[in-house]
Amino acid sequence: MTLKLNKEIYPVKAVQKAVSFYKQVANFKLKNSQNYILVSAAIDKNNEELVKNEFLNFVLGVIRQ
Repeated sequence: MTLKLNKEIYPVKAVQKAVSFYKQVANFKLKNSQNYILVSAAIDKNNEELVKNEFLNFVLGVIRQ
């Protein structure tokens, strides 16, 4: 799974919190570029879409707090 998250929408701290929360599900790696946060994780293809959606929902939930 690879996600390219725009920093104007997704704060780095919210993404880091999601990575910490989901660390038991996958080994996430973050890379910061000027405008994006690149999130990668090795996830079973059968669960990739579910994990991606849940991860992004968690990030959005953190942003709303």
